[in-house]
Formats: sequence, structure tokens, C-alpha cells
Amino acid sequence: MVREVDSELLLLDTEADRIHQLNRTASFIWQRCDGDQSADEIAQMIATEFAVDSKTAMRDVVDTLGKLQALNLVAEVPEDGHGQQQT
Repeated sequence: MVREVDSELLLLDTEADRIHQLNRTASFIWQRCDGDQSADEIAQMIATEFAVDSKTAMRDVVDTLGKLQALNLVAEVPEDGHGQQQT
């Protein structure tokens, strides 16, 4: 279950019996983890949306995806055949 509150997401993780609160940046990233966007594409969107440099945006995406994967909130999708890792 997902609820949006003031540009942040609350995720109910029924398997772990936990509620996760994602800040605005993490919420933005999580909402784009649909298997169609690569980490690079999400980082480009972050750079534009939050007016940060591409290096900072990529670091935020990689860190956030790592945390979300560790919590089993997203799964890594194999490469798409074009050499790009999907999220």
C-alpha cells in the first residue's frame, strides 16, 4: 500500500510489517522504478527536477535504489539488451 503525504510517500510493507517514509527525492525515484526507466534516465530527471548536477543526481539514485533493494521494495531488472541496467 502506498499513500502520498505532502510530496512524500508512505509505503506499507506487509511482509516486514513496517511502514517506510520516503522523502521527496526518494519518492520521486521510487515512482519511476517501473522497469522502463534506467538509473541513468532517473538521474537525468532528478537533475532537472531538483536543479542538481548530474553527478549528485546519479549518486542519489544509486544510493536510494540500493536502500530500496535492501528493503525489498524494488527489484533489479536484468539488462535490456542495449547495455543499460533497468530499475
